[in-house]
Amino acid sequence: MSNQPRWAWWVVGIVIPVVGILVSIRLATNSGSGDDKGQPTNTGTSAPAASSGGNAPPASGGGNAPPANQPAKVLAGPVRVTLTEDAKRVDLDSVPPLAQTSDKGSDAWIGFNLPELELSQEGDVMATLSPEGPDPTRDDCVQAITKRGGSSSGVLAQGMRVCVQTGEGHTAYLRITAVPTRKGVTFEATVWE
Repeated sequence: MSNQPRWAWWVVGIVIPVVGILVSIRLATNSGSGDDKGQPTNTGTSAPAASSGGNAPPASGGGNAPPANQPAKVLAGPVRVTLTEDAKRVDLDSVPPLAQTSDKGSDAWIGFNLPELELSQEGDVMATLSPEGPDPTRDDCVQAITKRGGSSSGVLAQGMRVCVQTGEGHTAYLRITAVPTRKGVTFEATVWE
C-alpha cells in the first residue's frame, strides 16, 4: 500500500460510489416522467395562450379566461411571500397567497436541502422562465406551462422566475427575491383569475 491514511481508502472505495449512485438516482427521478410532457392536468380552467394580436376566442365552458382583447384579472399581487422550514408550503389560491404549515390547499412547497420549489398536486404545471425580460402576462405563463411544464423548479436562485397553475386552476407568477440557505425563500407572487 501507499502512505495514504486508512480513511482515504474508505472515501475512495465507498463514499465516492455512493455519492455517484445518489446523483444518478436524483437525475433519473427528475427526468423519469419527461416522456409525457403534454397538456397540464388542470387545463379545464386555463385559457389557451393567445397570439400577440389578441384575436383568440375566450375558452369555452366558462373557465377563468378573460374575454378576448382584455387582460387577465389579477386576483392577488404582486405580494411578497416568505417560506421557512416551519411554513414551507404556499397556497396561491388564497387572497393574498399564504405561507402555511399544512398540505391542505397547498399548491407548492420548498425543499430546503437544495433549495427547490416542488408541486403539491399531480401534473406538470410548473415552468421556469428566463431570468431576464419583462414580467410575463397570464397568457405568457399559460403558454410556458403548456410547452415545458414540469413538477419542479430545479435549484432556486435569486432572480429566478417560475409560472405555476394552481390547484383551483389559477395561473401564478413567482419571482424569487431571496434564497438564504436553509432559512427561508422569499418571492413576489402575482396570481391571475
